[in-house]
Amino acid sequence: MNIMLTTKVRLTSCAIAILLFGLTTAKAQRDANRIVGIWESVEKNLHIEMIEEDGHFAGKMVWFLCASGESMMFSYRDTENPNPKLTTRPLVGMHVVEKIFYQGDNVWGDGKIYDPNTGRTFDARITLVAPNTAVVRGYWKFRWIGKSIVFHRM
Repeated sequence: MNIMLTTKVRLTSCAIAILLFGLTTAKAQRDANRIVGIWESVEKNLHIEMIEEDGHFAGKMVWFLCASGESMMFSYRDTENPNPKLTTRPLVGMHVVEKIFYQGDNVWGDGKIYDPNTGRTFDARITLVAPNTAVVRGYWKFRWIGKSIVFHRM
């Protein structure tokens, strides 16, 4: 009788542990997905769509302010890219944030951000400072050597 009771307690403990793990994992995934959506720069000159992609997050440029008119925006190419094979790719639709991971506490990091104006790629960190406000930081080696841009969810 004791063996049966011990087995039931073990099974119940395992079931509770599995349930708690599942709930924790689901919450972490919900928290991570808070970055998904279309974001507009505070200067209102750039829209980035953040998407989940193979276990990480990426951002693609979906709109930018173009002095020569919105229809011309689609003709702009990645002319500053150091790789000659990539200089003809269109800016609209291009991934500018790559392989960024949720690290907890409203922070996504360990990713890269590409600046099509210079053709350079930087380390990236995104901090959600409010439910609809994100600070995107591109930096070189150290976070204090970089630039931040504020985005608001659209």
